[in-house]
Amino acid sequence: MLLMKGALLMRILLKIIAIPFIIVLSITVAFLYFIFSISEWICTAAAVLIAGAGIIMLATGYSVYSSVGLIVIGFLVSPFGLRAVIEWGIDRLADLNDSLKEFVTC
Repeated sequence: MLLMKGALLMRILLKIIAIPFIIVLSITVAFLYFIFSISEWICTAAAVLIAGAGIIMLATGYSVYSSVGLIVIGFLVSPFGLRAVIEWGIDRLADLNDSLKEFVTC
C-alpha cells in the first residue's frame, strides 16, 4: 500500500517536472516549423540555380570537377538533401513533445 502511494506521488512529481519541457518544446517546434517554411522556397530557388549552373558548366565542357561539385551542392540544398534531415529532426522534436503531453494527460 505504501509502495503504491510512493509510486503515485513520484508519477505526479514527474508530470509536474515535464510541464515546463512541454511548454519549451511547443514554442521551439512552432518556431522551427516557421523558420523552415520561410527558408524552404529560398533554398529551392538556390538549389535550382546552383544545379542549373553546374549542368550548364558540364554541358559546355568547363571543368568537370567544378560542375559536379555545383550539382552536388545543389542537391544538398534541394528538398532531398539537408532540408530533409532538418525536417526529420523537427518532426522528432514534435513527436517527443506529443509523447510528453500524452504522459502528462494520462
